[in-house]
Amino acid sequence: MNRTGPQPSRVPVRLQANDFLLAAEPCFQQSLDEAAAIANLSPSSHNCQPWGHVWLKSDRAKALAYELLHDPDDTTVGEDSAGGADRTVGTHRTGGTDRTGGTDSIYLALAQDTDRSLGALPAHSAEMHLSCGSYWHLLLRALAAQGWVPAAVRHVGLETLHRAAHRAATDADWPHNWRLLSLAVLTRTGIPRSGDLADLADRAELAELRDTAAARRTNRAPYRDLPVAPQALHELAHLPPSSWDPTARTQVTVRHLRSPMELRRFATLIAHHAGRDFSDDAAWRETHSYFRWTSQDAAARPDGFTAGQIFGPVSAPRRLLARVALNPAVLPHLCRLGFDRYLGNQLARTVRTTPVITAASLPMDAPTTSDLLSTGMWLADYWLTATRAGLALHPLSILTQHEDLRIELQQRFGLPGRTFFVARLGYPTTTAAATLRRRASSLTL
Repeated sequence: MNRTGPQPSRVPVRLQANDFLLAAEPCFQQSLDEAAAIANLSPSSHNCQPWGHVWLKSDRAKALAYELLHDPDDTTVGEDSAGGADRTVGTHRTGGTDRTGGTDSIYLALAQDTDRSLGALPAHSAEMHLSCGSYWHLLLRALAAQGWVPAAVRHVGLETLHRAAHRAATDADWPHNWRLLSLAVLTRTGIPRSGDLADLADRAELAELRDTAAARRTNRAPYRDLPVAPQALHELAHLPPSSWDPTARTQVTVRHLRSPMELRRFATLIAHHAGRDFSDDAAWRETHSYFRWTSQDAAARPDGFTAGQIFGPVSAPRRLLARVALNPAVLPHLCRLGFDRYLGNQLARTVRTTPVITAASLPMDAPTTSDLLSTGMWLADYWLTATRAGLALHPLSILTQHEDLRIELQQRFGLPGRTFFVARLGYPTTTAAATLRRRASSLTL
C-alpha cells in the first residue's frame, strides 16, 4: 500500500485539522446522522441491534486509527479469536493516489455493544458479527451515496487491539462494553453544490437505499404459492462486489433449494429439530427476554419483537394464552408433554409451502471475525436485493445455531464449507409489521 501523510510509528501520529475538515464537519455530521438512521434498520438476531459507531475526531483518536489502518507490521499480523488475520478489505484510490490517511480524511469506527449482544449459545458470537457487518455496510453505503467514499476499510483482530489496548484503555469516553471491530477512512474532494446533477443523483440513490432498508423486514407469515423468478435467484446468487469489500462476494456460496423433494426433506428436518428452540432452557430464556408483550414495554425497550410480529393478528385471549405458555417458568413443563414438537411441526407446515429455501455457506470451517464482518456486509446486500425484487425472508437460525443440526443439514443437501445462513424465501402474502428500533448508538471521540 502506498502511504501519504505522516508515517505510522509507535509514537502517536499527530494529524492536524485543515481548512477542508473544518468546513466539512457540519456537513459530515448531517450525512452521518442520515446514514445511521438507515443503517439502524439492519437485520440482527432477535432484533437485538448490537452495534455502534464512533466518529474519531480528536488528534489522539485519529492517530490511533491511522496506526491501526497502516500497521507497520501488517499485512497478516493481527490474529483474531478464531486464529485469522486482520484484513484491509478494500481500498478506493482517486487519481492514482492512495488517500487512506491524509489530513482531508474522516475516520469512523464500528463497535459491538456487548451489553446488547446475545450469548446463550456459542453460535451467537458469529451472529453478532454478521449483524454488525450488515450495519457497517449500510452505514458506509449511505455515506457513499452522500459523497463520503470509503478509501479503506479494515476489520480489526484481537492481537492488533491488544497492541493498542494500553492507549485505548486510557480513553475514558470509550464505553467499556463496546468492542472495536472495524475502521474506515472516508474521503471527499469537496462539498457538492445543492441542485447540481451529481447532488441530485446522490439524493436519488440515498432515497432508494432508505426506502429499501425500511421495506426490508423479517416476514414469518406463509408465502404465496408462486415460483421465484429464475433471474431473481441468479441475481441473488451472484451479487456484484462492493468497491470497499470485494472479497466477501467470492467467498459466499449460495444454494437455493426449490425442488419439491428438497422442500419436503427440508420440512422434515425442521419438524424433527425446530422444537429445540423452545426446549433449550438457557437459549429460550434469552429469546423470551426480547418479547415485548405490551405497547408500553415496546416503547420502553424498542428492540426485540412484539406478539404481532411473531404470531400475526391474534385476539387478546390468544395473545394472553401464548404469553402464559411461552413463559420460561411454564414452557419446560409443556415441553415434557410434547409442546416443543407441536411448535416445530407448525413451522414445518409453513416451510412445506415455501417456494425457496436459501442456504449460504463460507468455504472455511472456522471463519474469523473479519470473515464474518465481510459476510455480514454481503448479507445486507442479499436481503436488500431480495426486497427490491418483492421477496421476503424468514431466517431459520435453529439449523445454524447448533453444530449437530448444521452438520446434518449440510450432509443431507450436500452444502459446501460452513453454512451460516438459512432462510425461507418467497413472495409474501401480507406485509410484516415494522420492527422496533432504538436510536442508533453513536459516539464522537
